[in-house]
Amino acid sequence: MHNILNIGIINYAQIVHRREDNMGFFEDFKNNLIGQYEECEAYRLVCQQQGFNPYTDLKYEDDIDYVPFLVTTVFKRSNGLFTKLLRKNLDGIFKWTISSSTSGDPSIVGRTENDIQILRNFVEEDDKIFRKRHDYECTFFPLAEDMKAFGRGEFLGKTLESYLGNILDIFTYRDDTIFLLKPSQNGFSVDVDSFIRYIMEHDKKDHYAALGGSTPLFYKTVLSLKEKIKPVELGEKAIVHTGGGGWDGRKGNINIGTMIERWRFVEDVSKFLGIPEENFTDTYSFTENSFTMTGHYSKEYRDYIFHVPKWAKVIIRDFKTLKPLKRSGDRGLIQVLNAYGTEGFAGASILVDDIGEIVDYNKCPICNTEGMTIKIIGRVKGTEAKGCGATLGGDNE
Repeated sequence: MHNILNIGIINYAQIVHRREDNMGFFEDFKNNLIGQYEECEAYRLVCQQQGFNPYTDLKYEDDIDYVPFLVTTVFKRSNGLFTKLLRKNLDGIFKWTISSSTSGDPSIVGRTENDIQILRNFVEEDDKIFRKRHDYECTFFPLAEDMKAFGRGEFLGKTLESYLGNILDIFTYRDDTIFLLKPSQNGFSVDVDSFIRYIMEHDKKDHYAALGGSTPLFYKTVLSLKEKIKPVELGEKAIVHTGGGGWDGRKGNINIGTMIERWRFVEDVSKFLGIPEENFTDTYSFTENSFTMTGHYSKEYRDYIFHVPKWAKVIIRDFKTLKPLKRSGDRGLIQVLNAYGTEGFAGASILVDDIGEIVDYNKCPICNTEGMTIKIIGRVKGTEAKGCGATLGGDNE
């Protein structure tokens, strides 16, 4: 075994301390990748096939561009590679997390208890940065426990739970938050009456009111209500924060019938609820990852600008050559590099079936926050609709 610190097993306080001491992402990522190379035979085989050895070929930060990746499809249930993608034996795995999947072929990822804690720390930190004040809240998500219980089972002797449910369990919802998705025979159903009461209660009150949750369910509800009730004016203090994917318009057995254009969603919801477009945010994540990315809407770009957090790195790769792209406006496949939170599985370098566009490598052009910013364009044509909220569908009447 390697004698370099395995960064995957340290806690969040240690990560912050290392960063404050300028030890940096590169060193941590290298240590994590070496650990994965040593502990996961399947990933080591991939590296050997590509002639890559992290001990000798990962000396400088630019070398990250050549790090071999695993594609998200290898984590699919149908591939049956679950144990081969682990870095621990089954005794060391705390739980399996499963993605939402409209196609019926979800990703299944084995995580240690420390992986779950690191994910918790990162989601909480992201939440602190982007989440604005709110004194009232309603969401098109269910209670975290209801989401985790939905489809919960046992897999290879360990608990199997929804990845989204674990994310919801981390979010800092208010004690009096109204959860609009209720368990039903077909999964979950939307409590439309409670949504109507909520927006009516805060109409023209200029309250710090928050709304959010599953994008397709939110949008489908707003579109249906536009034909039944007059628009409201929640005001400049109100916010909308969506998450869980679903921009292809599909959510379990709910199908809007068309892809949801982000600008159109923001424009329609903004007009109906009377909330400024700049008060919209969205969170991007996927089951094979160890952190979330949040984006704020830009009227100039007519899109969400997602911030790559300081504890991660994203590479956009050319569709055909897979070479890294560097210029603003370049579009390609998204590769995510994780230095932390992948102690249990081979998740240090993952190529996603989503298309990203580079906005700026160094800072956000809207808020000037330092760090890479990207846009999420959509899914590669032909891949399954695997937004994290995909199991949330059910009766919407």
